[in-house]
Amino acid sequence: MKRLPSCLLTAFACLASVAQAQEAMLTDEKRNEDGIAASIAIRDEHWSGSREQRQQRRTAWMEALRLDISLSYDSLAMGALGRDDGWGASSGDGTLNVRWQINADTSKAPLSLNLRLRHRHAYSDLAPSQLRNETGALWGHVDGFTDAGFQVPEIFLEDQFFDQRLTLRYGQMTMDDLLDGHQLRSAKRSFMNQAFSSSPAVGFPGSDLGFVVRWESRAGWDLTLGASHLDATNLSESAEWRFRGGALFKGAQLGYNFKGWNDKPARIQLLGWDSDAMPEFDIQPGRGASLTFEQQLAGRAHSFLRYAWADGEAAVTDHFAAAGVAFDLRQSDRLGLSIAAGSSSSNSNGWESVIELFYRRQIGKSFFITPDVQFVAGDGIGGHADWIVIGGVRASFSF
Repeated sequence: MKRLPSCLLTAFACLASVAQAQEAMLTDEKRNEDGIAASIAIRDEHWSGSREQRQQRRTAWMEALRLDISLSYDSLAMGALGRDDGWGASSGDGTLNVRWQINADTSKAPLSLNLRLRHRHAYSDLAPSQLRNETGALWGHVDGFTDAGFQVPEIFLEDQFFDQRLTLRYGQMTMDDLLDGHQLRSAKRSFMNQAFSSSPAVGFPGSDLGFVVRWESRAGWDLTLGASHLDATNLSESAEWRFRGGALFKGAQLGYNFKGWNDKPARIQLLGWDSDAMPEFDIQPGRGASLTFEQQLAGRAHSFLRYAWADGEAAVTDHFAAAGVAFDLRQSDRLGLSIAAGSSSSNSNGWESVIELFYRRQIGKSFFITPDVQFVAGDGIGGHADWIVIGGVRASFSF
């Protein structure tokens, strides 16, 4: 795991060559399905009818104020079984997403205020996010589903210019909403393990004060630059407004949307990042890069392939690779399979790999149930064992 396998190098070279001489074609912009705008858009997708019919369901005062709201509740019951030990955990997550379009989205410079409120609570003595500590895993078996209580992880302004090709965000936010994303990155709707739903090879901050600027060209290219105050990492699920110290996270990302295999939408994306040290919170300095390729397959199938490298201990892994595929079936049903492996940035002999399989079933217009199973192997996993099996069931409601 200390070197990138030659097969991955060959694969990335082939994927990059496909981009040449292809007509630009933009893919779906929901890089992170748990983002505020994406949550609202996904809610609308659950309901049939035209955009005008969906707008008619809003109340008159919401229309007058250009206000959009989505409310969701997600619960998870999870069990882990190793050779000698077993654990159980369960929790719930209630989230309110609010977007106030201060200037109409049809204006020359749309301006919106975006707000996310949530309450995370454990049903049992152990929250699913805490299973990582019990099993000795490098990264979490799930992203989110903590026992953190009430939080305001995001409140930011989003300003757009030049036919909405230039986007500015400033305020309290999660930086990985626009950086290092892919279409299957969602612990609530797709893969749970942080290898796929987060970024264990990037030293992202948690929810902190930051600024992001993104430019999208008509030819399919986009450039995103971001900087954020640094109090904790994204893997710790922190959302505290402390703003102490001067540590910063900086990131720059270049992406290209194009027609790939069989003229289906594809994307290649390169992220470079740098993170300062913050000794008072045990945050180490680091830097690194992440390369992601996405390809839509026949029908409604999506796939992604990622390799990342990190120097220092800001990220938990120094070499990391992941790949996954998901098939969207009738309505919003989804079947997914993924695999990932990474080596520890703090232990030269430490490593971890994971295989995850899930099936999301839509019941009615707003209710989803998702069984999930993970097979995790590595150094120190499950105490004395070197492997562990994790099963979980998610139940989600959104409107």
